[in-house]
Amino acid sequence: MKKLQFCLFKVLSWSPFLRVTDDSKYNKIGKESMKFRFSIFSLTLGVVSVYILTWNTERKFKWFHKLNLYDVQRYKENIEEFETLYDDYLHELQEKKPTNKIIEKEFLSKRIVETETQKAKTFNKFLTYITLFVFIVPLYAPKLTKLTPYLDTYKTVYVLIMGCVILNLALLTYEIVKVKNSKRVKFNDIRQASKEQVENKLIAMLFYEWKHLNNESILEIALVKNMEKYMSIMILLSIIIIISSNIEDGVKASIEKAPIVQEKALVFTFQNVEEDNFHTLLLENNKKIDMVKNHVLSGKFNQVIVISDSDEKMSDDLVKIISLYKDQNMRIIKVRKKNYPEHIEVILTKE
Repeated sequence: MKKLQFCLFKVLSWSPFLRVTDDSKYNKIGKESMKFRFSIFSLTLGVVSVYILTWNTERKFKWFHKLNLYDVQRYKENIEEFETLYDDYLHELQEKKPTNKIIEKEFLSKRIVETETQKAKTFNKFLTYITLFVFIVPLYAPKLTKLTPYLDTYKTVYVLIMGCVILNLALLTYEIVKVKNSKRVKFNDIRQASKEQVENKLIAMLFYEWKHLNNESILEIALVKNMEKYMSIMILLSIIIIISSNIEDGVKASIEKAPIVQEKALVFTFQNVEEDNFHTLLLENNKKIDMVKNHVLSGKFNQVIVISDSDEKMSDDLVKIISLYKDQNMRIIKVRKKNYPEHIEVILTKE
């Protein structure tokens, strides 16, 4: 696969539209991938991926196709095969020399320790991702009750992607922590074995245990790698949100820093605070209030118009403050509009 093609397919493997995936790697595109699946629309939820209007390189077209990570890893099939492998290996041990049995016993014990170590490393990586997940998600919690303003802007894309990422991380976490139902050789099987078969049963048990541990380890690694992908998206998207929000706030602040000057009017915009607290409103808009006061005292304007939302209460307090500095020739007009943006506008005009 050429480098340009690989980069293009890699990007499309993350997209829900015009998606390119590799079934053998559960949607992941690698440099060694040869068989691809092309889909008009695709969605992944935890360990299940669905594909709409899809076809693969074998020219098999389907309206709908579903892929499960457990099927890709052959997790359940392997468990069934281990029953047969255990019986076959137990039969082989009967014909082996004691020296060979000792070597195989030591080898299997070593393999079990190595696999347990690998599982522990995988689980530690999982705990790291969970820690990051638990740290990042609460940062968005205060905004959950105020999503409406974001649903009619470009930030809708942020909301949809972040929602999908959080859902997938939650589903993958459930898959990792849930108990795997796999049968093990029971200690009672060794106790009831004949004197000649005790050692064979023990070695066969080690073989059987190693196979199961290895099977679980491979599945857990696949789950954690999928978590790693979504954590990367979450961290990258969080950085983009922080940067774009700072840029947006900076642009908004530069626009509101000075009042809008017209030929016969001055317009001041007062941003509302999240809490219904007029004292906080004064602190955050202190400089603008001083500017309004100075212009009112200058006597150059004879009319003040205060525009706010129909449910806004703090505009009344703002009117009272302006009334303290106006003279008898100045009029104050209050205008209330439904679904007005979350700010109060004060317009000083000359009649």
